[in-house]
Amino acid sequence: MSRYDGDIAIKVRNLSKMYKVYSKPSDILWELVRGKPRHSEFWALRDVSFDVKRGGVVGVIGRNGAGKTTMLRILADTLDKTSGEVEVKGKVSAIMALGTGFNAEFSGRENVLMGGLCLGMTRSEVMKKTDSIIDFSGLKDFIDQPVKTYSSGMMARLAFSTAVSVEPDILIIDEALSTGDMVFAAKSFARIREIASSGATVFFVTHALQQIYELCNYAILLERGRIMEMGDPRQVGYAYEQMMHEEMAELNKKAPPVYSFGEQTLGDEGPPGEDSLTGEEEPELAKVLDVRLLDQQGDPVGRLYQEESYTIRIRVLCNQSFENISIGYRIQSPSGTAVYGTSTAVQGIKVSAKEGEIVSVDFSFVCCLAPGAYIFCGAVAETLGETSEHYHYNMIHFFADAAILEVVGKNVFAGCVDLKSGVTSVRNQPFSSTYNRKR
Repeated sequence: MSRYDGDIAIKVRNLSKMYKVYSKPSDILWELVRGKPRHSEFWALRDVSFDVKRGGVVGVIGRNGAGKTTMLRILADTLDKTSGEVEVKGKVSAIMALGTGFNAEFSGRENVLMGGLCLGMTRSEVMKKTDSIIDFSGLKDFIDQPVKTYSSGMMARLAFSTAVSVEPDILIIDEALSTGDMVFAAKSFARIREIASSGATVFFVTHALQQIYELCNYAILLERGRIMEMGDPRQVGYAYEQMMHEEMAELNKKAPPVYSFGEQTLGDEGPPGEDSLTGEEEPELAKVLDVRLLDQQGDPVGRLYQEESYTIRIRVLCNQSFENISIGYRIQSPSGTAVYGTSTAVQGIKVSAKEGEIVSVDFSFVCCLAPGAYIFCGAVAETLGETSEHYHYNMIHFFADAAILEVVGKNVFAGCVDLKSGVTSVRNQPFSSTYNRKR
C-alpha cells in the first residue's frame, strides 16, 4: 500500500478480490501438475471504488458474504488484492476476527503486551498503557487468567481495548462492536467518537443500522462484492432496508417493495403534496400519496409545538383490492435513528380496500418530542397473517422523508421523547448504624 498527501485517508479504486474455489484438495495438485484450471472463481469484491476523508467515521453494512470482511482485511494489509488500487495514509490499527493473534495459553496481561507490540508500540509504551487498557476492558479480575478461559465477548473487549490504546490514524474494526455488554458498548462508542474528533479515521463493519446512524457520517452498502449505495447514512439505511424487504418478498413470493423519497430537505416549510414523490419506480400495487401533519383545526403545519395535539394523515392509493393492508408511519432523527413508529396492524385494526380506492388513515399525535428537526416516513404493507400477527407482512411502498418538520418548545429533558416523568416524593431519613449494617 502506498501513502500520499492530502485530506483523503483511504483511497480505493477498482478494487477486486478473487478466490479460487476447488471442489476437493487434490484438484490443487492436479492444476499445478497439468497446468489446466480445476477451480471455479469466486469474486468477493468487484470494482469497488471510494474515498474516505481524514477524521471521518465510515460504516460498512451488508449481508453475510457481501465482501465486507474481505475489504477490511485488504485495507488492513493482511490480505492481497487481485486487482485495483488501495492507498492508505497513516498508522493503521485493526481489530479483525475475535481473538486474532491471541495465545490461548497466555494470560490476558501477556496478550496485551503481545498485541501492543504487534500494533507497533515499544515494550515500554505498552507497559505504560497496560493499566489503562485493563481498566477500559473491565477485565481486571480476569486479566491474569489464561485467555482460553475467556468468552468471545471478553476476548473482543480485550482486543478492542488494546487496539484503541495505540492512538491510530486509522482504526479498522470488523464487527467487534456487536460483541459485549451494554456498558462496554457505550464506552466503545464514546472512544470511537473521541478518536474521530482527534482527527483520526474510523472504518468499521456492522450488521446494525443503529450503529451506522449513531456513529457514522458516511456509509457504504455492499452486496455480492459490489457497492450498492454509499454516502449519507440515512440513504444507505433506506437502501439496506429495501434489500431486506426484497428478500422477504421473494420468500413470500410477492412483488418486491418500492422505496421512494420526498423532495423536501431539512429546513423546508410545510409538508409535501402528491407531486413530491420521487424514485426510479412507480409502486404498482399500492402507493403512499402523502403524509401530512394537521393541527386541531385540520390545517397543514410545517412546525410542531410541544404539548400540542396533531393528526398524522396518510393517504394510500390502492391499485388492486386488498383483504388486509397495514398503513403506518415512522418518525426519525435527521441521522436516521428511529424515534417512534406505529401502524394500523400494530394497533390491531384491519384495513381492507377495493381497486382504485384511496384509503386515508388518521393517527392522533401529541407532540412530546425534544426540540429539533424530525423526519416522517409513511408506508403501506400487505398483512400476510392474522391481524394480531403484525410482524408477518410484505412491504409494498415505503415513502421515505415524506415530511420534515421542526419541533419547538421549552421543555427540558434528556433524549428524544418526553415521558412526562415527575418527582412524586422526596424523603429525608436519618442515617443509622442499623441501615449501615443492612448494606
